[in-house]
Amino acid sequence: MYVAFASPHIVDGDNAEFATLGALGGRAHPSGYPLYVLWLRLWSWLPGSTPAHTAAIATAILGALAIGVWHAACVAWGARPLAALISIAIVGAAPLVQRYHCEAEVFAMNNLVVGLVVWLAAERGPLRGRGRGAALGLVAGAGLANNLTCVLIAPIGLLGIIRAGRESRVSTYAIALGGLVLGLAPCAYLGIADGPASWGVVSTPSELMAFMLRREYGGATRFLLDGTEVAWTASVVACLATIARSWLWLPAIAGGAMFALRIWHPSGESRWAWALLLASFVLAGPLLATRFNIDPHGLGLYVCERFHVLPVLLVAVPVAAAADLACAHISRTTLATSLTIAGFVALSIARWPQLSRAQSPAMELGIKNLLGSLPRGSIVVVAADDQCFGGRYLQLTRGQRADVAVVCAGLLPARWYRAAWARQDLEIPPTTGPSLGDALLRTNRPVFVDPSTIRVLAEFPSYPFGVVMRVLPRGVSAPPASEVAEMNRDLFRAFDLDYPRPSRDDSYAAVAHHRYAACWAAIARRLDAQGDRRAALDAFELTRVLQPTAD
Repeated sequence: MYVAFASPHIVDGDNAEFATLGALGGRAHPSGYPLYVLWLRLWSWLPGSTPAHTAAIATAILGALAIGVWHAACVAWGARPLAALISIAIVGAAPLVQRYHCEAEVFAMNNLVVGLVVWLAAERGPLRGRGRGAALGLVAGAGLANNLTCVLIAPIGLLGIIRAGRESRVSTYAIALGGLVLGLAPCAYLGIADGPASWGVVSTPSELMAFMLRREYGGATRFLLDGTEVAWTASVVACLATIARSWLWLPAIAGGAMFALRIWHPSGESRWAWALLLASFVLAGPLLATRFNIDPHGLGLYVCERFHVLPVLLVAVPVAAAADLACAHISRTTLATSLTIAGFVALSIARWPQLSRAQSPAMELGIKNLLGSLPRGSIVVVAADDQCFGGRYLQLTRGQRADVAVVCAGLLPARWYRAAWARQDLEIPPTTGPSLGDALLRTNRPVFVDPSTIRVLAEFPSYPFGVVMRVLPRGVSAPPASEVAEMNRDLFRAFDLDYPRPSRDDSYAAVAHHRYAACWAAIARRLDAQGDRRAALDAFELTRVLQPTAD
């Protein structure tokens, strides 16, 4: 099912970056995610229709493995296989889980790692003694080489290590440590990874440590360098709401009740084990949410929700325990199993429209339309991650408009990024101020910037050109508004917009259409300022037509 749902398009900035690295290799943004990138490289031979599709299929394999391991974990924690299957069928068909199991993102591998830890740490897990300790250490190291958020289930991991030590000798702890070091081995890839899509420079152990700890973002606990202040209550409520929706509300409530019941009256596992599982849930869910500096609404919620996947899956164990109470009275387990699997398929199909909107081609085509509209040899400064990494994806893996220099405004402060452009004879300053406009115009190439680059636009004459602004040298007048309108009508006629128009809640697909609409809103204002009211109304009508639905 996950392979069938694998996205053939890039859908956001991180997804575009991983799809590119899967095809070409290299370092991802800090913390680098070396294990996941190596996994994508391992499966880069898969016959996907696009590099994004190939990376999505490789991720779907991880998602399926994760679901299987979580089923085993639920059984190891005392649930009957049927009860575990009911739990996993519900969460495996959740739109949020399916999204990150069907596109190139690190969270499917993180789900697999955490599921392995919960399974291996259980009293009835698959290994004992030194084997348990070695496996937990290895999985923990591999998890850190993939995504640092796996450290949030440390309470369960430590439970498993202590159990391993009690089942064997004290040397088990040394074996576990050795497994941890071995699991971290993929991090060495960050020192040798290179290529046109690679992020940063890692040439010394200190640079490797800084990269792994996300120093460029201000540390491992910061999500956005330029984030906003958000009330922790809003972030926690958004996290809990995501968990409840993913579990269809009632099972989530049952899972919360089972946490309390199993700590008060343990079954399947010890009281301490259930308490530590609850602690891991709190750390990975509500407590982590308090650290978000992202407004959990609109596009911000889309960004936050990827960090909600882990607590959603941790609820699978208590939900399975709740389902186990009902399964005790079921005698025809074969029929019940078949119905559960059919229920998973039915839920997945019923939720396909929601998933298909998340996988809309609108974002990818928006960047393709941008690149295709620019004159040959242009320089375009983009501000958003989807355009930055999406532009790289289309140029490096699809061979589209390699003649255009796509400069990412958010990376200008990074010395390594400016040095990379300098090697291509493009000297750029570290800010998006007027000096950037001067530097780009000195190249005598057509220059375009994102409409949010207001300091450049305040200093130089400019006019709307598709979803960006054409920047002209000082002293040169912008064309009349009527000429700008006609120029953009020609551009938009060539744009590929042949897909269902996204809703305003459809993340980056909606963003692509907001950009289209913003272009015509700006043209309408210019026409109105020149006194051409009829043309202004026509332009404003195009703004309405191009907006996402329900806006």
